[in-house]
Amino acid sequence: TLLNIYRALYYCAAVSIQAVESANVVGYDSAELRNNGFAAAGASFAAISGTMDLQDLSVSGYNHEDGFEGDINVQFLGPTGKMTAQYFWLDIPKDEDDPDSVAFFGWYDGSDEYAENVAIAPGTGLWTKSDSSTYGLQSAGQVITADTATTLRNNGFILVANPTPVNVDIQDIYVGGYNHEDGFEGDINVQFLGPTGKMTAQYFWLDIPKDEDDPDSVAFFGWYDGSDEYAENVTVPAGSALWTKSDSSAYSLVFPGVNL
Repeated sequence: TLLNIYRALYYCAAVSIQAVESANVVGYDSAELRNNGFAAAGASFAAISGTMDLQDLSVSGYNHEDGFEGDINVQFLGPTGKMTAQYFWLDIPKDEDDPDSVAFFGWYDGSDEYAENVAIAPGTGLWTKSDSSTYGLQSAGQVITADTATTLRNNGFILVANPTPVNVDIQDIYVGGYNHEDGFEGDINVQFLGPTGKMTAQYFWLDIPKDEDDPDSVAFFGWYDGSDEYAENVTVPAGSALWTKSDSSAYSLVFPGVNL
């Protein structure tokens, strides 16, 4: 697939250009969408020119020359954790037989107005709806090598995306905004959207130091399931997002940067 071809090129580049600054390591990635279902996705790169715009994301999986005949829309979560307006993907070639015809290409709002100045910060997730799994949400830019922290909400939901073009284990993601020595007293959980577009099981963040006065005490650190079992082998794919709930905006969800 296009994604696998890119990853092969990416890993070859990562091995051969150790001395090159990360800003020069560029590429593209395509997050898979679902057939008649919802998915949580995000951009896998930092924009080379600065803040990434919604129009920097495109839809893959069809022939641009023929135009797009599918149905795909995206939404953000607003400041209160509720969905914002929808943006729809249009790719309609100009009718060469009609001198008044114009082409449509990109994301448009519900009034068919071109969506301008819609910024996507690194780590921001999108709620996506597609009528076919043949399509993908494609991003391009530079590989992020620094950790990316996305501020969570006070008693609210947010979609937080893996901002790199590589899969990461859920335990590689951590919660920032508190003193590890004191332990974590907040309430944060994350969920995926499963294959049918419905929420999967929740994972909860625990950071409980060992009680030095109790020889049987053990420390808890990381993501645990609802039975307080350590979450093992849980992958957060490149370009995917997590549905996140927090009890405070003092916390952040931190994704690791790519090691080149």
